Amino acid sequence: MDKNKIDSWDSYCGKNSFLKVENVKGENDAFAVTEVSEFIGDDGNAKPRIIVEKGSESYIFDLNVTNSNFCKNAGIQNPKSLVGKKMYFKIVLARNPKLKTEVESLRIAKIV
Repeated sequence: MDKNKIDSWDSYCGKNSFLKVENVKGENDAFAVTEVSEFIGDDGNAKPRIIVEKGSESYIFDLNVTNSNFCKNAGIQNPKSLVGKKMYFKIVLARNPKLKTEVESLRIAKIV
């Protein structure tokens, strides 16, 4: 076991937090896509997960069907092609089935 590794929680805790509505200042707020991976959603299906950065901050953003369709319709050939792109978001109201109410959510507005 690497002794230095157990001296910090950094190796065991995610250093990225999820991108939230409050992290987006407006539709002109650019986030650079730096990584793409895959995660298993609540429905048991694999979905794309991206890491976006703005300044020195990085965030996780899981692509739901709506955002995945936006990427495909924008001409992005595959999820890994998002790396190096700039992504812009808009704040929308979306129905949260767990809460059975509408909540603010993020949708991709533009990819360049």
